[in-house]
Amino acid sequence: MRSRWGTTLALGGAILLAAGAATAGTGAVAWAAPETAAAGPAASLETGRYTGAQSVTLTAAPGAEIRYTLDGTMPTRTSTAYSGPIRIERSANLTAIAFTPTTASAPTIRGYLIKTAEQPLAQFAVMSDIHLSSDSPALVKKWEGYFDTLKRIAPHPDAIVSNGDQINDNNHDTAADHRFPRAMLEQNLARTGMTDTDVLVTFGNHDDYVDRMAAQYPKDWFPQLDGKGYYETKLGGFPAFVVNTESWTSAQATWLYGRLSTLSKDPATQGQPIFVFGHRPIPNTVWDGAQTSNPGLKTNLDDFPQVVFFSGHSHLNITDERSIHQDTFTSVNEGSMSYEEIDSMYQAFGAGLAKEHTIPTAQSVLVEVYGDRVEVDRINYAADAGRTYDDAGKWGFQQNPPFRSTGTLAGPTWVIGRGATPAEIKSKFVYTQANRNASAPSWGAEQPTVRQTATGPVLRLPQAADDQFVNDYSLALKDVAAGTTVNLVGANDRLAADYVFTPRPAALDIPLALRGGGKTNQPVTPSPLVAGREYEATLVAYDSYRNASAPRTFRFVAGALDRAALDAAVPKAQELIGTASRVLGDETPAQAADFGFTIADPAAARDRISQLTAQVDAAGAPAGANDAAARAAA
Repeated sequence: MRSRWGTTLALGGAILLAAGAATAGTGAVAWAAPETAAAGPAASLETGRYTGAQSVTLTAAPGAEIRYTLDGTMPTRTSTAYSGPIRIERSANLTAIAFTPTTASAPTIRGYLIKTAEQPLAQFAVMSDIHLSSDSPALVKKWEGYFDTLKRIAPHPDAIVSNGDQINDNNHDTAADHRFPRAMLEQNLARTGMTDTDVLVTFGNHDDYVDRMAAQYPKDWFPQLDGKGYYETKLGGFPAFVVNTESWTSAQATWLYGRLSTLSKDPATQGQPIFVFGHRPIPNTVWDGAQTSNPGLKTNLDDFPQVVFFSGHSHLNITDERSIHQDTFTSVNEGSMSYEEIDSMYQAFGAGLAKEHTIPTAQSVLVEVYGDRVEVDRINYAADAGRTYDDAGKWGFQQNPPFRSTGTLAGPTWVIGRGATPAEIKSKFVYTQANRNASAPSWGAEQPTVRQTATGPVLRLPQAADDQFVNDYSLALKDVAAGTTVNLVGANDRLAADYVFTPRPAALDIPLALRGGGKTNQPVTPSPLVAGREYEATLVAYDSYRNASAPRTFRFVAGALDRAALDAAVPKAQELIGTASRVLGDETPAQAADFGFTIADPAAARDRISQLTAQVDAAGAPAGANDAAARAAA
């Protein structure tokens, strides 16, 4: 026996009122409390690294429908419906949401690395820019969560490489802060049972001076040659080099080139990958050369295709496929464990847009060496949606671990082929300029809309689709009657697609107003849109390689009622009214679907029916005819 009609009627009102929020000048306030959102689905398999195909069972509260995706996007009500165990045959992010007719749960996110039964010959994690200059409880908790995640993926890695910028020093006067990353690593390695895991550190621009940094760590963490910040070692038996990119000298260049030449000519090692770690990226490699330096290092490595060079420093995210580059050797950007960056573009900060390049995510790579290949897996340690600055312009993020996205995959595995000789290795390069992705984003059937909210007009943009991801959008606005361009963002400016978040949002809500000067810490300036005027918006979607979609153009009237949302809500509300009225006996005849329902409080139900009917009457009128009444109802 179901007896939820008092609640269900409230939900019907909430549906209609939520749609009415898309009106001029006012937000909606539901007249009855909506149902609590369904709990997120439970997944039978935790995030981690698995051998062979896996089966995942999802469960949710009774009456909820589970929808899921395996491509890293946020599920919607039209996503694949869960009907039984999901077979995961290849690495993927599983995202699931439990829907009721009127609510959606928070997403459940799991990252699954699916590997073959072949055991890697070596396995190591490469992190960069951990920037630890404190042992605050929040940071301790965050890093414990990160190591718990690493343990699920790689319980006993051969090594962890911290590739520069262990601390936040900007003035070469805080070398003692290195005690914080050292303690964090020692405590978490012991806590997670990784006692046999080696630690290697490199020197970065925020690490004070080489000698002062070296004094803070065990000798085997930083066994530098002659106090110069560079050294040779092995990772799982494979040759590895740490270079000092903060002071690239002829002596260091001669040493490195000589050792690489010897290894390249020796039949015992010429087919082995050689791992080189340096804090700063190399020009004309990853991210098209952004934030790079030391062209001499590139010259040093050009003769050795078996080199895989890892760098950090830029904080540029590793979701972007520009984070791997192959030409004369392989370069890999391993991201940052503190915060990440994107191309500078407009992001939404509350009710206004500001131009910003930082994002509140943390990423690194896990490297596995096999007989015929090297696999580089991209791991998210924090990729929940958010901003590095709050709406008041204050820097602060990753405050409440663990995160839903911890341990998810930042992108498909990069596979670097091995060969018997350097020439054979180079012949297997696939991440080259010539092989760059050329597929442009495409638009789906769902159209963009502009709705008026209590804080101003907002563009609801259903995301375009791409074979990798949409990086950003351009937006041009025109006053239809005047034929003039609206000055919101420039022709060369871009709106962030939030592609680094996991899951990627299915739609973006973009305020059509700027913060003063486009800065995060400035108040929102009034929108240039005038209520009652018609505008034409043109959108173009771009991927990170600048492949562009066809333009999508639509028109809207600023401050007008969003009829699409109301028209979708009205039939649902009418169905609720009819069912409840028949159950109460106020209307006849009863229908088969009515049986099994009871109403605990008929008087309260009739009162809600009356209020909801009035709203349906106002909202159901033809567009424009009764907008004032509908706004009043909202």
